[in-house]
Amino acid sequence: MKLNMEMTFKPREPKFKGMTVKYVGYIDIADIEDRVITNVARKEGLIGAKVANFETLIISGEYLPWHNIPPTVIELANGKKKLNTGDHRLHAHKGQGKTKIWVAIVEFDSESTELYYQSIENKLELGYLATPRTPIDIVNSAMHILKAEGYVDGKLPTSQQLWTVVDKLDISTKEAKKVDIHEELKKKIGTTTKDVKGYSAATAALEAAKIHGNSSIHMSVEMYKDVHGVSRDTDIRLFFKILAEKENEPSLPYWVYGYWSRMDGEKIPTARAKKPDYWKTIEENIVKFAKIIQSPDYVSPVLKHIPQLDGEFDE
Repeated sequence: MKLNMEMTFKPREPKFKGMTVKYVGYIDIADIEDRVITNVARKEGLIGAKVANFETLIISGEYLPWHNIPPTVIELANGKKKLNTGDHRLHAHKGQGKTKIWVAIVEFDSESTELYYQSIENKLELGYLATPRTPIDIVNSAMHILKAEGYVDGKLPTSQQLWTVVDKLDISTKEAKKVDIHEELKKKIGTTTKDVKGYSAATAALEAAKIHGNSSIHMSVEMYKDVHGVSRDTDIRLFFKILAEKENEPSLPYWVYGYWSRMDGEKIPTARAKKPDYWKTIEENIVKFAKIIQSPDYVSPVLKHIPQLDGEFDE
């Protein structure tokens, strides 16, 4: 019996919510709108060394465009095509005298979706030849997105709206700290809310240590986000940590330095006022549950496992 060993590879396509891929393949470079650089996600423009690296791959025959996410272009009403991503690859092709380039022709459901994709396409982990975005690039993209969403001519976003943009840019820890990007945007574009001093986990710990000084009292530093006094299971886990430290000495003093993240300044006083009542409720529930467990009629729950692996629990 003969086996058909020929394999068919499907070219890779870009994927992004709000983007539709119409075609993947070669187009004439002459059809691409002539601009020095079209990607606003690149604050400092083209990086010459990166263009040269792509040219080296083209010369050596190691540039295999269909194995990687291609540059994206948008069809214009005048018949031309606007480059959305792939400036370095386009300029490398031009530098080597190429007349065609492998691309994806796409459509976006909004201008802001186009800008999000321009930035996220340049994440550090994408691409076989990385031309990663920098913190400056990320801030620049965010500013263009905010303007595309209507925050121009004196209309300012709230702090939370800035956080929404920062989160959607999908920033990795290798690229930048989200809180730093948020603070830089506040400086450049402003917000409609009272200014809030932001902390990362590290800077909050330093600030708490400075306030705590040389005190022998045990302490923790805790970040909150919710204005209603409830922050998922954060408080519960912290309470169990505190109780564990008090196990041999119930009277052991303990201080918690709490701070809020991603919250408009006007809401922080309300959040602070609600937190003590919420903590009191947790303490009361722990006492109630302890009495249940200490009851002579108490029966421990039984943990049962549902099969999840092939062959599990087979007789």
